[in-house]
Order: sequence, then structure tokens, then C-alpha cells
Amino acid sequence: MIEARVERSKSRSGKHAVRDLVLLVSRNGEVKEPRPRIQQPTSPTYSRGEAYRVYINVPEDWFLVQVHLVRNLRGHVKGYIEVYAPSGERLFRAVYRKLKLRYSDGDPQYAWIVQRVADYLKLPIKNINLIPAIYRTKRG
Repeated sequence: MIEARVERSKSRSGKHAVRDLVLLVSRNGEVKEPRPRIQQPTSPTYSRGEAYRVYINVPEDWFLVQVHLVRNLRGHVKGYIEVYAPSGERLFRAVYRKLKLRYSDGDPQYAWIVQRVADYLKLPIKNINLIPAIYRTKRG
């Protein structure tokens, strides 16, 4: 069972907002929203909204994906997408900033999961760079 945070809140003025969500992705690429076993209320980041600490059983051959997105005063969205194994070990992390999805940490063989989740969420993306320079082959 993996512990995660689910949140949807915004500031009093409505100019800042945060969204945390959890998704399950199968090895076949199927994306679905899980049903948490236990759901405990917790305090949200901003005053309006709600947040929960959830505990999710992840089946074998599935990955848990934690998405954290923040919208600021100018309407720019930034955040991260993390991929976890069924055991709870973090496998991959990608950063979303300035409409770009970029590698941050982990094994790049799990980059396809982040791309599948970005497509599922319909995130506007101008550029994707999920494979770090050390894994790219030299041309020459």
C-alpha cells in the first residue's frame, strides 16, 4: 500500500491554485484513476478546497503516478510527475515548467509512463526532453 496526497485548492483571491492527483498506469499503457483504500482529510495548501492523504493498493504490473501542479498569479502552470513501483520505490521524476516536460531524476526507461499521463491529462506541451544527455548516443 502506497501513501499519496490528493488535493484541489485555491487561494482566497483565486489567483493561485494547486492540484495533486494520483493515477495508475499499466504496463500496456492503460491509465485509470484508483479507488483509495483509506482516505484521511488533511489541511490543504490554500484556504479554499480540500486535501486528502490516501492509501492505495497498487496491483502487480501497474505503476502509481503522482502529479503535482501549481498555477501562479500569471496563470503559468508548473509542477512534477513522479512514477512509483508497486513496492513504493520512486522510479522516475519529470518536471513540468514553461510548457516543457523535462527529465529530473530516475531511470529513463519509465519516461513513456510520464508521456502517457501527460496525454491523459491533456497538458499543453511545447517541448519534451525525458531522456538525459548521458543516455543519448553520440552522433558523428
